[in-house]
Amino acid sequence: MTLTCEPDGLGGLPIEKFHQVLIAEGATEFDRPGSTCPMNQLPLYKHPTMLFPGHPHSHRRCKAGDFFVAEHAHAHAIKLPLWHREQDLELAAQYSRAARKISDHHKEVL
Repeated sequence: MTLTCEPDGLGGLPIEKFHQVLIAEGATEFDRPGSTCPMNQLPLYKHPTMLFPGHPHSHRRCKAGDFFVAEHAHAHAIKLPLWHREQDLELAAQYSRAARKISDHHKEVL
């Protein structure tokens, strides 16, 4: 599950700080995407000639900003495991309460 944190809606609270406070609240399974990224940031799309030197379109390269919506979503994402068992409901509710608490008190965090 991925949540979006918009700093403008939280008085300018940076997502990194939001994430740190979540961890401090004990919601340690919140995570910032590190193993994933928008496709245009992968080597295949940044430097396609390395993998496909003879391909007729290997001269096309993607750069930062080409897919601004995906890049924005990635930059403002916080991930959670996908809880799916009935016994996970209370844990999911605790994590939801922690995120809501920080959102409600974001001015104190700034």
